[in-house]
Amino acid sequence: MPHPVTIVGVERGKDMRDFVELPYRLYADDPRWVPPLRSDEKGKLDPAAHPFWGHAERKLFVARRAGRAVGRIVAIHDRLWEETHGERAAYWGWFECENDAMAASSLFDAAAAWAKDRGCVRLIGPLSPSPSDLVGLQIEGFDGSPVIMMPYNPPYYDELAKGAGNGKWKDALAWLVSSPEIPERLAKVMPRIEARGGFTIRNIDMKRYDEEVQRFAELYNHFERVNSIYTPMTPPEVVRLAKDLKPVIDPDIVFFVEAEGKLVGASFALPDANVGLKAAYGRLFPFGLFKLMRAMKKVHLVRVLSMGVHEDYRNRGIDLAMYYHSYKRGVPKGYFGAEMSWVEEDNAAMANTAVKLGGIPYRKYRVYERSLA
Repeated sequence: MPHPVTIVGVERGKDMRDFVELPYRLYADDPRWVPPLRSDEKGKLDPAAHPFWGHAERKLFVARRAGRAVGRIVAIHDRLWEETHGERAAYWGWFECENDAMAASSLFDAAAAWAKDRGCVRLIGPLSPSPSDLVGLQIEGFDGSPVIMMPYNPPYYDELAKGAGNGKWKDALAWLVSSPEIPERLAKVMPRIEARGGFTIRNIDMKRYDEEVQRFAELYNHFERVNSIYTPMTPPEVVRLAKDLKPVIDPDIVFFVEAEGKLVGASFALPDANVGLKAAYGRLFPFGLFKLMRAMKKVHLVRVLSMGVHEDYRNRGIDLAMYYHSYKRGVPKGYFGAEMSWVEEDNAAMANTAVKLGGIPYRKYRVYERSLA
């Protein structure tokens, strides 16, 4: 008889150490996994350190068999979700587990019970911790490592989630554009678009970085409203994210579009820093930082993290202009491919654009839901 599963609420000490260290053990032999920096993981989970917890609360759980940690999960109640969507729902995130159905079900049941105690009627996830961070379980396309700020997990996680009573809510795709050649059709129409568009396009000004990020965040909170899981980023969250991303930003592939004195479009792409994080293997010191910087010289892929145009300025070709200039500025710097992610499966406009750029959908991610009624 196997040992029973025990679910432990995590506060500090050994439970917290086991919670943080579990994935480093689970993925020790998986060459595709990209180890997050331990300091970043601890910072995201710390209510005193991360501004997300200014409008949310969480409970960490670890599953144990015979005292050994075999799984983990975080239950999250976000008041901003309720204000935005008018629904009392909770999230789950940071899920990791051995291929152990009983442990997984026990973890999800613990998260569901915690959420029900707070009056929530639905449990969705994974969001770790929010729609602006790691979202979804990967369910297709396991050939290779994830790119920056995209999740990765073993294929069996989908079965664990479904076996614990979670069903599909939303699927999203990652589109890969792997040719460095500007599509002929795009190059042909650009002179006419830029002559008639009534807009100007430029790179982000790193000398005014904080101001530029705040302007981008205002636009982001406007055009991302169409996404089902959207919640706005608060000013402190914008500041935190800007600080985290600044070391890896290449201003030559971040574009702002202005018209009539306003920021009306933006394309925020990042070099795939996961190449460096994999080399560092979770620690910057004593040698991880050197390994990270050396590996970053080999980055040839970017992730288009966010791209959008204000609804009052669409159908002018602004999106095409941003893609065109991404080719023009990125390819000479050695960026020969781009991942556009993540894109909800029913976002026909983005899918159409990706196809025109020669993109293919090569990975799929799922956000699950579970009724608590």
